Amino acid sequence: MTSPSEETRVIRQIYAAAARPAADWQTALTTLGAVLRAEGTCLLIESAGAAHRFATGTPPALPAPEVLRALRDDRLYAHGDLGQPGPPLRLIAVSAHADARAWLGVGHAQTDFRAADGALLGRLAPHLAQAVDLWLDRQADEAQARQTTDLSRALGAGWLWLDPALRVIEADATARALLSDTPALRLAAGGRLDAGDGLVARDLRRAMDQALAGRAQRLTLAQPPAPLHLALLPGLSAPAPGLRPVVRGVLRRAPRAGALDPDALAGALGLKRSEARLAALICDGATLAEAAQTLGWTLETARSCSKRIFALTGTHGQPDLVRLVQTGTVWFTP
Repeated sequence: MTSPSEETRVIRQIYAAAARPAADWQTALTTLGAVLRAEGTCLLIESAGAAHRFATGTPPALPAPEVLRALRDDRLYAHGDLGQPGPPLRLIAVSAHADARAWLGVGHAQTDFRAADGALLGRLAPHLAQAVDLWLDRQADEAQARQTTDLSRALGAGWLWLDPALRVIEADATARALLSDTPALRLAAGGRLDAGDGLVARDLRRAMDQALAGRAQRLTLAQPPAPLHLALLPGLSAPAPGLRPVVRGVLRRAPRAGALDPDALAGALGLKRSEARLAALICDGATLAEAAQTLGWTLETARSCSKRIFALTGTHGQPDLVRLVQTGTVWFTP
């Protein structure tokens, strides 16, 4: 007979699988297989037209998809019920989201299952349905988070949470990348923000004190050509239940048009590649003389090319071109 502690361990690991960032059901399936003395296990999840399969050991062969989809939820099936030849098999089906179902199969090589094994699988059905539901929600949340991260990275913006001592409690990947690329500011031992320059350190401490007092603060931590800006939002508060109070911060280094793929910029603006290179230099603040020198052109060639760019993009001079690029979506070109 399956002990309560073994059953509890399997249930806990099923829910742990649903909470993990990666698609990892292996631990739960391995534990279930060990408890049931199985040769292998297989979990098949279908949602939104896609199938996700996880298996351990020598997984049992599941019936054809049309057979699986006809099975009733929360009912235990044996290989005989399924007209399935071969080694002993036990299978349960559950529904999660409205368009999602899952099937859990456990197989033996020779010996058949005990009655207690089938009873355990039956008791797991509601837990499996809820765990699959949570897992699908988690995957959707992670996809949305990746999209948000990609957008913020393209805009050169990252967030961080700071305690009153300027220790970084948490930060996103973009903020950490900006910090690692900024000599003016670094993460010291213990995660504390450390400014190498005494004046910057003083300004940072004053800004934190003002933010703690409820007043938003903004600092420029690195100067042109690649300025880095830090905003400390007012107030010390917990960003979510269970988290300690923090001051929320935002780091921003505006992306440079020169870092864009010239072909992508050319396609976005309807320009030739050479014209896009000049447009990028203009958008990054270069004068026509500076751009001509960078490109190895004469000043007259740069002037003539800029006029073509303005005509093709429907802009009226350099400020208008800069506005077009800075407010456009070319930054999000894959």
